Amino acid sequence: MAEFLQQTLEPELSGFARMGHPLPENVRSVAYEHCKQMGLDSARSWECVQAVAQQLERDQPYEAMAAGMKFLDLTGVYRLFAVLLTA
Repeated sequence: MAEFLQQTLEPELSGFARMGHPLPENVRSVAYEHCKQMGLDSARSWECVQAVAQQLERDQPYEAMAAGMKFLDLTGVYRLFAVLLTA
């Protein structure tokens, strides 16, 4: 149908291809819930997700890791990356 309307549809980004692109709000909300399950309170969870997501959107994974390490341990940061990049 999109071809008929002469529109192109962008494929769904997942994994490392999602870095450097805006992360949708639904992905951020899943990551927020995941941070709460890892033991952060609501405010810290949202702050952590925002800090990491901003760096991933800028395609800066090392800076994103440093931002996440302020809130979580290394395993937690990797889990958060997985949720943000594949949810």
